[in-house]
Parts: sequence; C-alpha cells; structure tokens
Amino acid sequence: MLAMQKLPDTPRRRILLVEDDPTLRSNYQTLLGAHRFEVMACENPNDAISAFVGGQFDIVILDVTLGSEYEAGFDLCRQFREMNKTVPIIFLTEHDDEADRISGLRMGADDYLGKTISGAYLAARVNALLRRVDALRAEATIPSPEKGPEKGSFLRIDDRLSRAYWDGNPLELSLTQFWILRELFSNAGLVRSVSELMRAANITVQPNTIVVHIKAIREEIQRFAPDFACIKSERARGYRWVED
Repeated sequence: MLAMQKLPDTPRRRILLVEDDPTLRSNYQTLLGAHRFEVMACENPNDAISAFVGGQFDIVILDVTLGSEYEAGFDLCRQFREMNKTVPIIFLTEHDDEADRISGLRMGADDYLGKTISGAYLAARVNALLRRVDALRAEATIPSPEKGPEKGSFLRIDDRLSRAYWDGNPLELSLTQFWILRELFSNAGLVRSVSELMRAANITVQPNTIVVHIKAIREEIQRFAPDFACIKSERARGYRWVED
C-alpha cells in the first residue's frame, strides 16, 4: 500500500496587533490564533514601530487610544502607511463615533470596527481584506493596459500597481478607496449602489463607512483639483462618476 503523501502546511498569515489592554490583547491573540493566524502583539507605539520595521505582516490591527495617548493609533496608522502603502490596516476600538471613523479612514485605514463586534466577525473582516490583497497581487502579475486618462478626464487608473493619478499626481488612497474609485470611474455615468461599491472593494461594512471613504476620495483629489465634482451623490441610490 502506498503511503499517503503529507501535503505541506499553508503558511500562516501574520498579523500585527497593537492593543494596550493586556486582557483584550491576550483575548484577540487567542481568537485570531484559533483562526490560524500568527499574531505579533504590541502594547505601545514604539514596540509596534520596531515590529513593523523588523517583520513582514499581512495585516495590521490597531486601537486608537494607547496608554495615556488618546489618538496614538491615528499617528501610528499614518506612520505605517508612509512605510507601506498597501498593507491592510484595521482600527479596532471603542472610539467608533463618526468623527473618529473619519479620522481613521483619512489616515489610510481600510476598515474601522468597534470593539462590540464578535470575534467571528473580526476574523471574517480580516479574511476579507486578505482575499482582496491576494486578488490585487494576482492581478499585478497579469500585464494589462492602464485605464485612462480618457478624453476629457484627468484621472488615470493603474491596475497593475493599484494606484490612481490625477493629472499625473499620485493619489494617496487606501486599497479600499482605490477599488471604490476604480468602480465608479470604470462605470462612468452609471449609478453604483453602496452594495455594489462594497462588492467591488471586497468589503462588508456599515453604509456610513462607504460615505466616509467617498468623502476621503473627494478630498484627496481636491488637493490637486479644488473644484473637483465628478463624484455625484444620488439620493437613496448611491454614487455616480460624471465628467464635467
């Protein structure tokens, strides 16, 4: 009888978790470990920066308040994003009002979750973001022409690098924001519902999170085009890309 060949173990995806509460930190490590993630946990910004520089992580999970610093997580997110434009970043925090959510997404986070969510939902969100990154990497290996700028448009979408440019200037967008912008631009003139934008970005979030991402996209383009108004809100329907 032939011996069964053992299949190689799939490498565990690595998560950098930044949480100052020791009980929550341990709980999240146990939870994510049970879902076959390798978790490096840090309790303060200095340790988190050292870990991020010294290791390769597939995703980052951050709290907003770390120790006595109320907004330390926002600053940490900005630093991570400066060092790596594509690693998915999730805020997991008690500070989940609209102002904090907007701040987190503006700093470059891909998702913003309250600590009231279940462990199963957290694991689902992590897996959804990782699937999106895998899809982006697979796309990048297939040569494809850049999209745009089309006639009359200043926007250029580069699918290979998952980057967008306005009049030649690179836009600083998270992966989620890139995919939302790509969906709107690729379907110019058509209304895209919140559900369709979620599907395009491979995310499932509260509708007001899409609103925040749209606002961040507009504000980023307005750095180069103050009169930008190509993304139109369609009441109770969604959003539409309209060239002036």
